[in-house]
Amino acid sequence: MRCPKCNEPLDDETVFCGNCGTQIAPVFAQGATVSEGETALIRPMDRQGPVVSRYGPVDQSFQAPQPPPPYAPNPMQQTVPSAPRFVPPPPTSTPPPQRRGNIRVIFLSSIVVLLIIAVAAGAFVFLNRKNPLPVPNGNGGAGTASGTVTFTDSHNGHTNALKIIINGLNAPPAGSQYDAWLLNTGNEGVLPLGTLTAQQGQTFTLDFAGNRNLLGAGNQIIVTQEQGSVSLPTGKVILSGTFPPQAFIHIKHLLFSFPTTPRNIGLLVGLLGQAQHLDAQALILQNAVTSQNTFAIQCAAQSINNMIEGAHGPHYRALPGACANVNVTDTSDGYGLNTYATTSAQHASLAATRPDATANIKQHANHVIIATKNIQGWLATIDRDVEGLLANPGNTGNIQEIVTLSDHVLNGVDLNNNGQVDPVPGEAGAVTAYNHGQFMAILPLTPGS
Repeated sequence: MRCPKCNEPLDDETVFCGNCGTQIAPVFAQGATVSEGETALIRPMDRQGPVVSRYGPVDQSFQAPQPPPPYAPNPMQQTVPSAPRFVPPPPTSTPPPQRRGNIRVIFLSSIVVLLIIAVAAGAFVFLNRKNPLPVPNGNGGAGTASGTVTFTDSHNGHTNALKIIINGLNAPPAGSQYDAWLLNTGNEGVLPLGTLTAQQGQTFTLDFAGNRNLLGAGNQIIVTQEQGSVSLPTGKVILSGTFPPQAFIHIKHLLFSFPTTPRNIGLLVGLLGQAQHLDAQALILQNAVTSQNTFAIQCAAQSINNMIEGAHGPHYRALPGACANVNVTDTSDGYGLNTYATTSAQHASLAATRPDATANIKQHANHVIIATKNIQGWLATIDRDVEGLLANPGNTGNIQEIVTLSDHVLNGVDLNNNGQVDPVPGEAGAVTAYNHGQFMAILPLTPGS
C-alpha cells in the first residue's frame, strides 16, 4: 500500500503516513480491532450517528461484505474520507439503586427485625414460665415463705384450737405486724386468731384456742400485714389457705357435725367419746367382779352392751334404776360404737375420693379407716364376752379380756414395742383415729390470697 498523497510505500496496518503525516485509516476506539481483509462495523455504545468502517459510512442493512466489481476503481487511489469524531463511551459504573428498591429493602429489613424481637420475647416468656424468677422477699414480703395450720383440742373432742407455723418469712416493716384470721367465705364471717410471734430465723408462730369448733367456724385462713390494733383484716394478704370444698364436707362430718348422730356431733367425736365411756365401764365391771357383786356385774355388762350396739341393737336393754345404787349408769348415747366406727370409715373414704382431695387428706383418711377396722374387731370380741356374762353372771373368766380390749378400743396398743401406737392394723384405736381425722384437716399456707 502507498500513501495517496506522497506515494510513499506503507505497511498494511499503517494509520498515518510516516513521510507526510497523512491519515491513512480511521482511528478506532480503545479495544476495537479489525482483522486484515475484514470490514468492521463500529457501533458506539450510545448507538447515535452513522455506522462507519475503515472505508466510510456503511449501509446498516448490509449483511455481509461483497468483493468489489472488476470495474471498480482501486480504493487505494481514492481519497480516504476523514474518520468521524471519536466519542468515547461513558465510563462503566454501577448504576445507583432505585428509590423504590431502597424502600422495599428497608421494609423487608424492618419485618426481619420485628420477627427477631417477637421470637426473642416469646422465648423469654416460655422460659420464664418454666423457670419463674424468684419473688423478691423484701421487708413484709412473703417471698418463698410457706406455713401450715394444725388443728387440735384444748379440751376433749372439740377441735377448738390451732397452731400456725410459718417458715421463710421476713420481719414486717417497722410499725407493722402479721395477724391471722379465720374466714367463712359462705357467710362472710371473720374470726381474729391473733398476732404471729417471731421465732429464731424467719419463723413465725401462733397458738390459738377458742370456745367453739374451728372447723365449723370457717373454711379459709389468711395472714395479713397490719399496722396497729385491728379487728378486721385490711392490710395486704401475705399467706392464705382454703380447704378443698368437696373433701372438706366429709372432714366436717368426722370432726364437727353429722346429721344423724346425737346432738349432731361429728362421727369421730362420738367414736372417741363412747370409747372413753366403754373403757370406764370395763373398769367398773372389773371392780364388781372383785367385790363379787352379781347385780353390779349385770348392770355394768348391760351398759357395755348398750354402748357397743346402740339403741337399735338386738341386745339393747334400758338399765334398771337400781343400777345407780351400785354406781353403774347408762352412758350410751344410743348411736352405738359399731355404727360410729362404720360410718366414720365411710366418710373418711368419701373425703379421700373427692376430686379435690389432697395427698395429705388421702393419707390420713386411710389411717382413720385402719383404726376403725381395728376397733370393730375388738368390739366384736367384747360384745360376745358381755353377752355370755349377762347369760351367766358367775362366768367371769373373760373379764380381763373385756378390760384389755376396751382399753385397746380407746387407746390402741403398741404391738411392736416402738414406744408409740401407729396407724397400722392391730395397733390404732379411737384416739389414733381421732388424731388422724384432725391431720386430714391440716391446711397449707402459701403466698398470696
